[in-house]
Amino acid sequence: MPANLSPEELLCTIKEQEDTNRSLVQKTEELTAELAIYRTLIESASDLIHSVTSEGVFLYTNQAWRDALGYTEEDIRHLSLMDIVDKSCKGKCSHIFNCLMKGDKIDRNATTFIAKNGDSVIVEGRCSTHFENGKPLFMTGIFRNMSEHTKNELALLQSEKRYKDLFENSSDLIQMVKPDGHFLYVNRAWRETFGYTEEEISALSIFDMISTDCQVHCQTTFQKVVSDPKLHHIDTVFTTKDGRQVIIEGNAICTFENGEPVVSQCIFRDVTEKKKMEAELINAQKLESLGVLAGGIAHDFNNLLTAILGNISLAKMYSNPQDTISNYLHNTEKASIRAQGLTKQLLTFSKGGAPIKKVTPITELIKDSTSFVLQGSKVKCKYHFDHELSAVEADEGQLSQVCQNLAINASQAMSSGGVITIQATNKTLSLDEIPPLPPGRYIEILFQDHGTGIPPEHLSRIFDPYFSSKSTGSGLGLAISYSIIKNHGGLISVSSELDQGTTFSILLPATLKPVPQSPKQDELQHLGARKILIMDDDKAVCEIMATMLTLLGCNTEQAGDGREAIALYTQAKATGAPFDSVIMDLTIPGGMGGKETITSLLALDPEAKVIVASGYANDPIMASYKEYGFRAILPKPFNLDELSKVMATV
Repeated sequence: MPANLSPEELLCTIKEQEDTNRSLVQKTEELTAELAIYRTLIESASDLIHSVTSEGVFLYTNQAWRDALGYTEEDIRHLSLMDIVDKSCKGKCSHIFNCLMKGDKIDRNATTFIAKNGDSVIVEGRCSTHFENGKPLFMTGIFRNMSEHTKNELALLQSEKRYKDLFENSSDLIQMVKPDGHFLYVNRAWRETFGYTEEEISALSIFDMISTDCQVHCQTTFQKVVSDPKLHHIDTVFTTKDGRQVIIEGNAICTFENGEPVVSQCIFRDVTEKKKMEAELINAQKLESLGVLAGGIAHDFNNLLTAILGNISLAKMYSNPQDTISNYLHNTEKASIRAQGLTKQLLTFSKGGAPIKKVTPITELIKDSTSFVLQGSKVKCKYHFDHELSAVEADEGQLSQVCQNLAINASQAMSSGGVITIQATNKTLSLDEIPPLPPGRYIEILFQDHGTGIPPEHLSRIFDPYFSSKSTGSGLGLAISYSIIKNHGGLISVSSELDQGTTFSILLPATLKPVPQSPKQDELQHLGARKILIMDDDKAVCEIMATMLTLLGCNTEQAGDGREAIALYTQAKATGAPFDSVIMDLTIPGGMGGKETITSLLALDPEAKVIVASGYANDPIMASYKEYGFRAILPKPFNLDELSKVMATV
């Protein structure tokens, strides 16, 4: 203080100094209070805050930092920044720290700190460096603990991945569609079913997929889905990339935001095979019902034909071959035999259908069958048969039906007329040459036309029941032919070229058994004095059989059902005048038929000679009659010659 000041000046100076001191004290107190406030704010902050020297030694950490990482203030004094950085982040953090010390700005920094207990703590924040005279004094970092957030994000990603994996590996067809119809997402099963790649999906609309026949229905349904937030059932037909049609059904629901549709989610199933199987089951049930009806009609019709053919046979015996009436009888007999062929076709639809095989020369059978169905048409047959063609064991009626079906098909393929070439040759198959046929001797029959041909997409279905490319076709002819050939141990196949023609190939097992010779007419009419029991519920059949057997030299008695037949057989055996043989109808409506009767009859007389007769010529019992104890079969209708031949064998 200057010495030359007056007392008044000195007093004033002292007062000013006191005022200055009081002001400094006040400001210091204010700064201390403000610092306390900031310190309280920093200590109370939820963010993790620390400051370190330019060498990375900790100067300060707040409470949230210490709580998150578990270090005490004492621990901090012995730690540097790099001591708590995860080793996977050390390189990055060291680089960032050096940049900060040079004055670079780092807006956001994410790293991982290691807590005292070894846990990883993921943090994200901003760092800044304080400089004095161009030198870095300390760096401050303010971080947010992102561990839970990161865990939640990871969990969300994992959950999303699980759902995506679930969708991708699902066998259902899953799609997400925008309100305008374009696809957002489809899963692997969807892509594999319809043949599109992921790259192609973005350019596709759902309306590109819908079959032409379903466009109107599907557009209406889609509008309902994007207008109503409820679950909708969907059934429609999509078209694959290669043009196949796939029937799908499932559910669709649309997500809305602020009342506007955002995306529709659909889960479908490919039900093409299911629908096909359902249709085939319905067709099979229809076929079974038709079979019962057809079998009944054929049975009754065959009984009528038995009476007609029997009477014609008898009338021919009493007519002069030179008389006009003899010619009429001959034509009537031929017409009745053709009617017999119709009943055999009806029986194809009935239950059973096992072939009644006998050794048969096939050449005449093929010629008779094909020439009969092609009479009056513009199509002719040209035959080429091996000179020494082997015989086959076959059901003549069923094999004739196959030949007729193939001839009709060829004729329809050549509507303007033409020639069907039919070849039959001997063929020997080696092991696995034509699976599933075993090696051995076969007869190969080829039916070749030069018609319109069969489209390639139809070839694999040509033998399916009810499949037909013709508007008037039933789709059963080739299916029946396939079944008949299969039941004969053979194989039928087809090859075709559009506008070039079609060839059907049949392979049938050949036999070395000799063809049985027909007995001479005069030998058949003298069977001797035999006593025959006839069991049939149809009086007309009983009467004509009795008359024919009488002409063959036999004595007959008649029974209407099995109980009456057993009673007559028992009585005849007891009186010492037993029956030599029994002709027994297989089916007696409302009564005891042949299957039940023969069991009781053989128990009574194990040596009984029983012939089974039936209008159900395709009944399985007729094909394996010996297993049931019968000695021979007599399919209805039959004439006198056929009856004589059967009786001669017994």
